[in-house]
Amino acid sequence: MDLLRLAILTLSATLLGVLGCSSPPMVVDCVQNPEICGPGGDCDPETRQCRRKAGTPCVSSEQCVVSDRPVCNGAVCVACDVLSSPEASDEACQRKNQKDIAACIRVGVRKGSCGECRTDAHCSDGSRPICDSVSFSCRPCQKHSECSESLVCNLGGGLVDIPDIKVGQCVPRSRAVFVDADRCPRGGPAATGDSDRPFCELRDALGRADFVVVRPRTSGLYGSVSVSDGKRTTIVGPGRDATSPAQISSLSVSGSQTALVVSDVTVRGESVGVSCGKDGNLWVLRSIVQNGSVGIDAQGCNRLVVEQSILLGNRSVGLRIGSQTKQYRVINSVANGNGQSLGGHGVAIAAGTTGLFAYNTLLNNGEKGVDGGAIRCETGGTSTRSIANSIVVQNAMSSRVDGSGQPLGSQFAGDCRLNRIVVGIDGTVAVPPSEGLIRAIPDLDQSLRLLNTPNNRMYVVDKGALDESVRNDHFGGLRPKGDGYDLGAHELR
Repeated sequence: MDLLRLAILTLSATLLGVLGCSSPPMVVDCVQNPEICGPGGDCDPETRQCRRKAGTPCVSSEQCVVSDRPVCNGAVCVACDVLSSPEASDEACQRKNQKDIAACIRVGVRKGSCGECRTDAHCSDGSRPICDSVSFSCRPCQKHSECSESLVCNLGGGLVDIPDIKVGQCVPRSRAVFVDADRCPRGGPAATGDSDRPFCELRDALGRADFVVVRPRTSGLYGSVSVSDGKRTTIVGPGRDATSPAQISSLSVSGSQTALVVSDVTVRGESVGVSCGKDGNLWVLRSIVQNGSVGIDAQGCNRLVVEQSILLGNRSVGLRIGSQTKQYRVINSVANGNGQSLGGHGVAIAAGTTGLFAYNTLLNNGEKGVDGGAIRCETGGTSTRSIANSIVVQNAMSSRVDGSGQPLGSQFAGDCRLNRIVVGIDGTVAVPPSEGLIRAIPDLDQSLRLLNTPNNRMYVVDKGALDESVRNDHFGGLRPKGDGYDLGAHELR
């Protein structure tokens, strides 16, 4: 028997030499850890290593093809998480020399298998810096909080103008300063803008870095900010739909070459929430502008961009684009409950302006009983202003009816051209007629998301025109998802 055992050991050593492999350096003692051998193996009490009950033993992890037992331990393929430490488990997975395998998964349904990552540190590709906690694969960042150092993720829309930081990448910590009224120093050394010594107010942080990151405060609003210095100022909050948003009283920009970019904040001005004066440039991204007299007032903007934002409950006008504004882009946004005071309306667009107004949802805007509650386009000018691919329903209009009792009121006023619009119940439209005008009432939930109903599938889903410059919807979902773009701010399917 001893001679037989010696012959077997000699044969095993010869086999390892032929294959050019050595025993794995991290072998777990199966006498102390008998569970590692699993149902397919048992523990050899002399070598204290696992051996198969039947079949050929593994000599390297490359021979372990079953995903939940990817590592060769002694002579049996075992789960990677049984090794002595997370670091040893990660190293064992890396030694398999498989593409994009860097870590051992230690939780969830894939526990014990090898994956692309376990922590963000495993994601070395700058274009995919986040380790997804479900798939354990690296992906682009999808919200600011995932960028733990700077709290700024390039979510697109013009938020980041640094060429080497693409959409889905985190902004470096060195490019940001922090504002936090609850944690700023009240005595001793002055604030520096670092995360541990943030500024107390926005105005103190202006000009200190490319990005001003503002955190929520427990009471009150951050003070007004006005810029006209010919530079670019970018203010970033925690998120449009954050439970505790960063709230600012008002914002304004004017002056040649001056740009103000605000993202993921809430503006609650009593008068004008956000204003863009002569030659200024304004971006309002994934933000809420509410409860002011006018939400966004762009009287003389060089460039106005409003994307994935909400205009909510502003008393006179939700969005006003003045005649001196040179170009505008308003997409994937929601106007709800604006202009319900005397002579109010949701959106006003002056003559002579040029831009894109598309994939928006307008609901419940305007003074009751008065035509043009949704959108008023000033008559005149040589440019054609188009309202396209949008949902415009239940906004104010007059109660006039014809002799048969059919409504004559309109949610529109002026000479904007409608193209691929769902308008709900609307009588005569006081704008040039369009074959794209559909009278139907979409089915929406409380967040103004489309519901998957026969009515929406017939009139809304895939009825919008393709526009490669619009890649996401109001909620961050991809456009398109089907054969075409869905009307309104939400891409359903």
